[in-house]
Amino acid sequence: MNYVIEAFDKSTEALIFEIKIPDGNFESLKAIMGWSSIEDSYYGYDLDRSQLSKIEALLGREIFDPRYDFQLGCYD
Repeated sequence: MNYVIEAFDKSTEALIFEIKIPDGNFESLKAIMGWSSIEDSYYGYDLDRSQLSKIEALLGREIFDPRYDFQLGCYD
């Protein structure tokens, strides 16, 4: 599975950017998101500030911007 962080403009709901999460991070994402099985990871999730902060630490970069809503997406 491929996971991405998606940033949506709060005013227009337009997708502004995506950031791919490098392969090999499923177990970290599982802990951050509270997933109990791989099937839980097949859906899109709104990210709260705490989850986003943990993913930022995983990525080694800051991406938060108050203008955007953030989601975790998955595709095959």
